[in-house]
Amino acid sequence: MIRKVAIVHTDFRIYWPARLKSLSDFLAEKGVVLSVIEISGKGSPYDFAGSSTQGNERWSCLFQDLEMENISSEAAVEAVMSRLDEIQPDVVIAGAIAFPSGAAAARWGVKRRKPVVLFDDARLEDVPRSPVVNWVKKSIYRTVRAMVIPAPSHDETYRFYGFSQDQLHYGVNCIDNRAFSRSTAPTSPEVPESVVAGRFFLAVGRQIEKKNWLSLLRAFRQVAGRPELQGWTLVFIGDGPDHAKLKTEAGDLDGNRVVFLPFMNQEALRGYYAAAGALVLPSLHGETWGLVVNEAMAAGLPVLVSEKCGSSRTLVRDGENGFVFNPDDQGEIGDSIAKFAGLSPEKRAGMGSASEKIIADWGLERFCSGMWNACLFADAHRNRRGSIAGRVIVRYWNGRYRPT
Repeated sequence: MIRKVAIVHTDFRIYWPARLKSLSDFLAEKGVVLSVIEISGKGSPYDFAGSSTQGNERWSCLFQDLEMENISSEAAVEAVMSRLDEIQPDVVIAGAIAFPSGAAAARWGVKRRKPVVLFDDARLEDVPRSPVVNWVKKSIYRTVRAMVIPAPSHDETYRFYGFSQDQLHYGVNCIDNRAFSRSTAPTSPEVPESVVAGRFFLAVGRQIEKKNWLSLLRAFRQVAGRPELQGWTLVFIGDGPDHAKLKTEAGDLDGNRVVFLPFMNQEALRGYYAAAGALVLPSLHGETWGLVVNEAMAAGLPVLVSEKCGSSRTLVRDGENGFVFNPDDQGEIGDSIAKFAGLSPEKRAGMGSASEKIIADWGLERFCSGMWNACLFADAHRNRRGSIAGRVIVRYWNGRYRPT
């Protein structure tokens, strides 16, 4: 019987406070206590986002004043295992084994003979590995009882790693849909004069290579003169290493047809979602999901998404709530933009409504039920010990942290 669950991760920023508050309440109704173990605390939240039922004593931040880059994998694993020994959970949930959080959970589970559930969304094509590394991962995964992944679109990867279909559960990459609903969004975000409500494409995220923003910008430039795109703008929200390149590429379009805005908090961002015409995400492989797609759909936006983005096969229904395109083909990106802009206002609005209906099943309830079902499965199969190789490797594997 499960009475205590611990969840371990590198940090719990952005979407996690709402998820954990919801999971804590969900488990409490079943008489189960949730303890949270966060490795890196700098810039992270430290409570259940205003929960009245859980206090800080159940949210442990092991290195409160350090960023993960400044914590050795060995120190992180040792600290996590020590905290798990104090809590003595019946089931441990943790992030990927590539990171110290997952490595520590797997080692503790083997050492204490407790079931471990991992969550991940990386596909084989996102992070190609050598045969040796894949063998090591398969060996460690055999010590894990259940896996929580986003959707059936990711089954192939985790079946490759040796999980049976009944070990796979769905529930990661959910957000608090209500927080992005148009009904709660600011009615009049402060937009530049060149931006017309309902007639701009929104490009939200870090400006790094895998996001493929340069291809989007070049594609927009190619089609900006078409009649159907008259009055349409491309709005970037974010910053990053590629920002200067993007500004240079925009050239004469900067400040007119292309607008750059800095990162903003979710309150301000909600206003832009509510006012935009569509979201565009042109990412390459490495974009394991793309939670901005969830945000935009929850706000009732159509979405134009790269076929290499992890969410495209699950959340985007081509022609129904947006379009899917090849991110390596600038002509196809541009044609998708122009095709959308050429639709009637009624058709665009219908796509937005379709987005809301599709994403309705991707709220926090999905996260909670997916995690709980995985815990129940893991507990029922706690006597599976995995391979000898896995039990040996997990003693020495500490994971490593590489910011993406």
